[in-house]
Amino acid sequence: MSGVRLACLVAVAVALLPASAAARNPWQLRCASMPREQRVPPVVRPAVHAFFPWDRRGGENALRAGPVYLLALTYRSQISRDGDDSDGAGNDLHRALVAVAPSYAKRITLTGRRLGRRGPHTTLAFSTNGATHCTVHGLDVSCRPRLFREARALRVPGVRRWRIVRTMLVVPRTGCFRIVASGPGLRAVIPLAVPGPDWR
Repeated sequence: MSGVRLACLVAVAVALLPASAAARNPWQLRCASMPREQRVPPVVRPAVHAFFPWDRRGGENALRAGPVYLLALTYRSQISRDGDDSDGAGNDLHRALVAVAPSYAKRITLTGRRLGRRGPHTTLAFSTNGATHCTVHGLDVSCRPRLFREARALRVPGVRRWRIVRTMLVVPRTGCFRIVASGPGLRAVIPLAVPGPDWR
């Protein structure tokens, strides 16, 4: 009887091992909120295709909160840092496009941070002078590196039409983040997941 009991315990342990190993796998990140992306309205798609010329369909999928769309080639809120440049201070630079619908015509400020305890490497930043320009030749994607002005807040002026802002997300480390778009009468939260080993 004890042998049967031992065999059952071993079988249960073996069955649970992959799940526990997956929970510790930094490439299989689990955040509190990992929503599916939504396709952006047709009026925004030409700007998206110009920004992501190598991804004609997936690039149209955005993380959305209220009138704000974030396009960063995410899947279930996760970005891939393959091919991303660094700013020289240990932060990854990830291309992103922000689109704000004309239904909200007031100014918007975007800020971001890593979930959990605040620390010196938990604040997400943005470039305030655009993004890299990328071209496609066959299967090769080439993005021209340049210097960026980085700030902890990205400000989008108010206007009664679609606003398209090209930026670089300055990612300080891996983990679960949230980007907050705030303005008069608005607080929209967009989750963002950055998988991989945490180097901080």
